Amino acid sequence: MARSLARIGAMGACPSVLTANYRTPAALALLIAVWLAAGLFGRDPWKPDEAYSFGLVLHILHSGDWVVPTLAGEPFMEKPPLFFISAALFARLFGGFLPLHDAARLASGFYAALTLAFVWLSARTLYGRSQALAALLVLMGCVGYFHTAHLLVTVNALMAGIALAIYGLALHPQRPTLGGIALGTGAGVAFMAKGLIGPGMLGLTTLALAASPAWRTRGYARALGIAALAFAPWAMLWPWALYQRSPELFHEWLFVNNFGRYTGSADLGPEHDHWMYLKILPWFALPALPLAAWSGWRGLRERDPRIVLPLVASAVRLAVLSSACNARYVYALPVLVPLSLAAGAGCPAMPRWLARGLLWLGLALGFGAALALWAGWAALLAHRPAPLADGLLAMRPGFTPGLQPFLVLLAALATLGALLAVGRVRRAQHAAPLAWAASAALAWTLFFTIWLPYQNYGNSYRALVTDLRAHLPNGAYCIANRQLGEPQRAMLEYFGGILTLAESAPGARYCAFLLVQQGYGDELPRHGPQWTPLWSGTRSGDATERFWLFSAQPVLDAQVQKVDVQQP
Repeated sequence: MARSLARIGAMGACPSVLTANYRTPAALALLIAVWLAAGLFGRDPWKPDEAYSFGLVLHILHSGDWVVPTLAGEPFMEKPPLFFISAALFARLFGGFLPLHDAARLASGFYAALTLAFVWLSARTLYGRSQALAALLVLMGCVGYFHTAHLLVTVNALMAGIALAIYGLALHPQRPTLGGIALGTGAGVAFMAKGLIGPGMLGLTTLALAASPAWRTRGYARALGIAALAFAPWAMLWPWALYQRSPELFHEWLFVNNFGRYTGSADLGPEHDHWMYLKILPWFALPALPLAAWSGWRGLRERDPRIVLPLVASAVRLAVLSSACNARYVYALPVLVPLSLAAGAGCPAMPRWLARGLLWLGLALGFGAALALWAGWAALLAHRPAPLADGLLAMRPGFTPGLQPFLVLLAALATLGALLAVGRVRRAQHAAPLAWAASAALAWTLFFTIWLPYQNYGNSYRALVTDLRAHLPNGAYCIANRQLGEPQRAMLEYFGGILTLAESAPGARYCAFLLVQQGYGDELPRHGPQWTPLWSGTRSGDATERFWLFSAQPVLDAQVQKVDVQQP
């Protein structure tokens, strides 16, 4: 078997183990389906990004307004609305038999599936079918991708747009018109998902590619012209509609949340570290990064023009992100698309030491995580060993472990399937991409099955909002808020039907109630003599936030219990 694979590699074809050990395409399709589905269902919107994203979806469902993204009654101009519109459509279609937030989360699965499909198409166009499958599996196995791919966040639409645009660039030598349409449409999807950053990276990529003689062709120029035409409707329709609705909101979106965030002049977003992406890529982009590095070195040494596109695209994205004045791990996800393409290209000639090293590293990480998840779950259930169980329960005060047969069955089936897969490919020299994809699918399936009740208990706002709602007297129509975050406002509306006004808003002074968010463990927040504390609460195990409810007048309601607190 090993000799046969070596001969196949020497002939320049990616090893057949990627498909042969799965006797039918159905087995590979099952792996992809499990990868896509795990984590989409059975949980509430989680803080921070899912919670505020669902608040924007909820506004579209309630009002039908897609022009001005609105969060709990206030405009939210950070991002264009494509992802929120898509999620609202899925919620409308499937909300009749799924919880509304689960139905909306199907949009993430949809865009993740598009991303995988266009990565496969790009690699097939550049290198061939076997390398395309390798690129697909590498992306599925990337450490930094799986979790975010199943969250209700806009970066999933950005990833799909980037992947479609790169497919257009890969396709243009054979079909300039179709390639240009794909490039422009992908740039449009990226623009409507996250604003200028997506098409900006793609535009710089097209300019950088023109530095290569192989790309300075009449067909490339034609494809770029067609791409500009395909991009124009995406770039004009929503911005024009927004400007017609409100020039002030248009200015806030374009200049504050695009240019301002990038340059840091808007003083928005997390603090930046220009070296952060270089620091995280060694683990975030596993296994794509070492495979892409090998493939790039080999391709440049042999002057293979097919390697230019993924290398240039990766370098441009990394440079743009590193120069920005906002930095978050999730922003690095677009780099994984071209890195996975480059990784797939290196499959045929991957040296044995690299193939075996990545194979065993992937299996060790995946099955090590699986073993830890099973052991931790068993410890919670049996309360043995007690120190481990007590430590886990201390992070979720009030959580009661319980056996949920359906979730356990899913986890057991996933584990059995992964073990059978390992038994088939463990001796193969070039099984690393498959090992990483299967390991990622197993670890995250366990996380989102047997550990789902524990995680949802600590990451959901449902219990907190229900408790707050119970302490609000009937007729509490006007509630002011102080320092209430975007995710919190969204979940107050969803779980409690509670809309608040910022304390600085003109109408807030007429409100009879004040809701304050502050750091957990702080003393009673300062307040005027007209405010009486009614309630205080926090999410289970959350050490970062506490909420206080005040009343401006005596409230005679049996359900309202005054908190025994002292003035600071």
